[in-house]
Amino acid sequence: MFKPIIKITTATVIGASLMLPLQMAHAQATPAEISALQVQMKALQAQIDALTSQQQATQKEVATVGKNVVTRTPAGDLLIGDTTLSIGGYIKAQATASNNGFGDGKASEIVSPGALRKMNSDQGSRTSMSARESRFNIGTSTPVFGDTLKTFVELDFYGSDNQANEFVSNSYGPRLRHAYGSWGKWLAGQTWSTFMDLNGLGEIDAFGQHASAIFVRQTQLRYTQPFAGGSLQFALENPEDGGDDQSVPDMIGRVNFDGNWGHASVAAMARKLSLDDGTAKDSKWGDAYSVTGRFPTFGKDDIRLQANYGNLGRYMGLLAYPDSVVVDGGTENGNIDSIDAWGLSAIYRHFWTDSLRSSLAYSQTGLDSSGSGNMTDSYDSAFINLMWTPITNTTLAIEYQRFKLEEVDGDNFDLNRMQVSAKYDF
Repeated sequence: MFKPIIKITTATVIGASLMLPLQMAHAQATPAEISALQVQMKALQAQIDALTSQQQATQKEVATVGKNVVTRTPAGDLLIGDTTLSIGGYIKAQATASNNGFGDGKASEIVSPGALRKMNSDQGSRTSMSARESRFNIGTSTPVFGDTLKTFVELDFYGSDNQANEFVSNSYGPRLRHAYGSWGKWLAGQTWSTFMDLNGLGEIDAFGQHASAIFVRQTQLRYTQPFAGGSLQFALENPEDGGDDQSVPDMIGRVNFDGNWGHASVAAMARKLSLDDGTAKDSKWGDAYSVTGRFPTFGKDDIRLQANYGNLGRYMGLLAYPDSVVVDGGTENGNIDSIDAWGLSAIYRHFWTDSLRSSLAYSQTGLDSSGSGNMTDSYDSAFINLMWTPITNTTLAIEYQRFKLEEVDGDNFDLNRMQVSAKYDF
């Protein structure tokens, strides 16, 4: 409850002061009267000082409370003092029907080369439902020293499911997706790799699962320098090649171009692959390159293209190809050798109406190094879907998915899957 603000003006004080000489002008004041008037003036001054102090305290209280009051921004976020707090995410329910016993009937199973290799062609179809992809995030934005300090944390439920079951609870552990802070041109924390361009993914219900997708989140230190029509980025990112022997961060550079014509981006990466098992010790530098583009075509339609080449390893296709191998035999026996691969994809999105759309996607990858045994020789995928947004923040989808993996030794793994989903953004 605020106290009323009483405003003491100079005119009020002057008016009160002028009353005394006007009264004294009509009669000669006695010493006793003068003394009484002086007492009255002192009392009046004390009241003025008290009211002024009260006014200043009330104004300070109003200013302090105003800084902590919670309001809404035009975008619907919360404004707490100088900090804008945004809360978001989505609830997604999905159901899948897969052949070859894929995923033991788990609708939440992400299609990856590792998961495809576990299929059994002697088994029939599997159907299941899941809400595991649902996610929740919190972000803040605060002006600090002439720039904006931003933070972002996001979780989904693809964490450990050792204690989960589909009999009663269908419980799944939360998993960290993003956790980073940025100020000005600098970013530190876990988020999408600088080697990855989200524009290359397209609107596919099986998010990030097409064969040639560059898809990695990891901790990094990134610097972004904007320029007219784009930006230049450099980053040092967490190194990993499966052996935990790395001593040098992955070094990545990217240049983005944006305009009314669309978006194009080129990235390059240098990484040091290491072998250090206590007996053998070796290292080798690898490099990789990625080009992506998103271009409008007719109406609201667009096409997204991606081409990748080099020592891609875990960066492409959810580890379709190894980062490196240890040479067995020959003059390089026991040394480390990098593995090169390539990947191409095209995704076309067509709007039937403003609320109804489809995406057609094809992705192909191949080994560009010598390989043997169960190493991936080629990995392809295709998708076609229909997505409908009947009301705000709601998307209903049905999608056909086709995956094919072939190993160097000739073994093949094929998966056909239908997926339907209901997604509610908040």
